[in-house]
Amino acid sequence: MKTYGILCFVLAIAMFVSPLASFDFSQFSTENVKENLHLFSENRKTAEENKDTVRVLQAASGNVTEVGTVEYLVGCLACEMPPSYADEALKAQAVAAYTNLIRLKENPDGKAENADITDDTGKHQGYYDEAARREKWGEKYDVYTEKFTAAVQAVYGQTLTYDGKSITAAYFSLCAGRTESAQVIWDGDIPYLQSVTSTGDRLSPDLQSEIQLSPDEVREKLSSEKEIVLGDDPAGWFGSIQTADSGSGAVGKITIGGKTMTGQQCRALLGLPSPAFAVEYKDGAFHFTVQGKGHFVGMSQYGADYMARQGADYKEILMHYYPGAVLSDG
Repeated sequence: MKTYGILCFVLAIAMFVSPLASFDFSQFSTENVKENLHLFSENRKTAEENKDTVRVLQAASGNVTEVGTVEYLVGCLACEMPPSYADEALKAQAVAAYTNLIRLKENPDGKAENADITDDTGKHQGYYDEAARREKWGEKYDVYTEKFTAAVQAVYGQTLTYDGKSITAAYFSLCAGRTESAQVIWDGDIPYLQSVTSTGDRLSPDLQSEIQLSPDEVREKLSSEKEIVLGDDPAGWFGSIQTADSGSGAVGKITIGGKTMTGQQCRALLGLPSPAFAVEYKDGAFHFTVQGKGHFVGMSQYGADYMARQGADYKEILMHYYPGAVLSDG
């Protein structure tokens, strides 16, 4: 009986050991286990990052390049905002840029063809790839890359929504002390794109610019608008100008050659820095006095930097420039 019990025990041990005999334990060590776990973790992380990519249509070449989303946002910030701006302003810009990307991924507008987004700032938002950033930043590349990457990672995944949908997070360089509503600039009311104060902008050394155009230059720039009829006397080309009621300085309506258009439309045709302008014809030329840079809708980048330097964080900046929008994790 005792012999039988011993035999059963030996058989049990054999059954347990036999399957393990097929594994090679010659390289077994705790360090190998740690290394394999590390490789598994890195591979899984890489796989997830590869899923989180952006297809960018490069306007200059027509090529589509695919990059990681963090890399895209760093490149977007590099194109859209100076590295001298405060960290909280960079974070606000990162959230706005990411929100626009998500909105376009969810609801493509057809402007990027086979891509998610284009680097054409006239259609979507800018983007500098690594080569462009190296050329732009030179010896400061590593320093600025670290700064921009830190800003992106600090807010990565956060988006701005309104009624549960990603907003059009419009932004621009500089206004004249107050942003303008989408209703005035684009002739369409958007609840979260209203006129708000941006007092810090008035401290910018680049607040005002002077543009001079000859009658021939103006005629050429306006030639695409067939409804505009320009007479022989340039002094009579520009008619009444109505500025917006908000006090932004933006031109609401302007009449040129018998056609009435928005200040933004006039700005686009003539290539003016902003829709806040006055025009005078003298000495045989048109003299435009312009305040600010950009379309004036949404977040003023200069204003965001000013707010950040006054102690505001990125959340306060975003809530100020996009009233009614909700900041949420992506």
